[in-house]
Amino acid sequence: MHINAVTLVTTLHLLALCRLAVRLAHRKCPPPLPAGPGGAPRTYTEESLLLIALLRTLWRLSYQDMSDWLHAWPALALACGLPLKSDRQPRIPSPSQQWKRNHAAGAPLPEALFVLTVQTAIHRHLLSARDLIIDSAPILAWRRTDPDAAIGHAPAHHPRLLLRGFRIHTLLCRGSGLPVHFLVSPANVHDAPFARPLLEWAVRLYHIRPRVIRLDAGYWGLRLIAWIHAALGAVAVIPWNPKRQKNRSCLPPTWTAEELSKRTSIERFFGRVFLFFHLQRPPLCGWSAIVSQVALAYTATLVVALVAQHAGRPDLIRSPKRVSPIFGRAFERGNALVSCMHAKVHLTCIRVFFRIQVYLAER
Repeated sequence: MHINAVTLVTTLHLLALCRLAVRLAHRKCPPPLPAGPGGAPRTYTEESLLLIALLRTLWRLSYQDMSDWLHAWPALALACGLPLKSDRQPRIPSPSQQWKRNHAAGAPLPEALFVLTVQTAIHRHLLSARDLIIDSAPILAWRRTDPDAAIGHAPAHHPRLLLRGFRIHTLLCRGSGLPVHFLVSPANVHDAPFARPLLEWAVRLYHIRPRVIRLDAGYWGLRLIAWIHAALGAVAVIPWNPKRQKNRSCLPPTWTAEELSKRTSIERFFGRVFLFFHLQRPPLCGWSAIVSQVALAYTATLVVALVAQHAGRPDLIRSPKRVSPIFGRAFERGNALVSCMHAKVHLTCIRVFFRIQVYLAER
């Protein structure tokens, strides 16, 4: 599959999608009031910075690397909708400007972009959302002083007994292995109360009609199972948990081991996405920053699947590691040029320093 970043942005109309996400987010969560008179006006639009944040997440770049990439590749900067300077060259936001604007925008913009990307995937029949899986995974806090993090129980396979951080509750389409919706909570919250909100939000936002809902034993509850059958018209495939059932008069469901093992798709999804996008312990602090990073990572996963479907490569739908290096060839050439320029500047500074030392020694 031969495609570069500019083709990716233009083929999937990512700038228009980001513009629609900004309008949707501002309609649901109005932005803060503008500053008073004085000061420089804002140069970069919200949709351009949101698209830059998505590309930075997809290629796992730092703010400085993203700025260098845009400097080395003006065509990509223009595709992101950046304004032009007087010399007809694109104006590139600095790393500090990217961080400040993303921090000020908060989580609504990436969340709205994720919702619109899921709707696009459903419209293009990439997501069927007939067979859904619900599960959660822990995210370690970067700082112990994070006010939004909490201490909770670690998974069974984790070497630690307790973890301080967050939990990401994910609704996954088993057919495609892609996320449909997610919620983030502190790590000390149980998984069971998030099953119904995840399904309610997914049905309301995407107008889907699931047929099978797969959950683990931690979600066992007669009320949840009855609601899935009555309200959604779906079948709840969930192993019986005797610890959470006081009434033993009814027989537990007799699901086969083969049917219960189909939940492992979400475990593979967590292992693939968390490792590739470094979500195990992201260098972020605060609930809003964590939600923004998760939304961008899940959106990047959907973007990889959409471009793989558009290129006729269904085998790469769940392979960001195999797709992203193809995207990054142009960046590697541009980054090598920028690195060479930085090395020349560094060498020039060293020469000037030594000349000053020699001049001072002669005096």
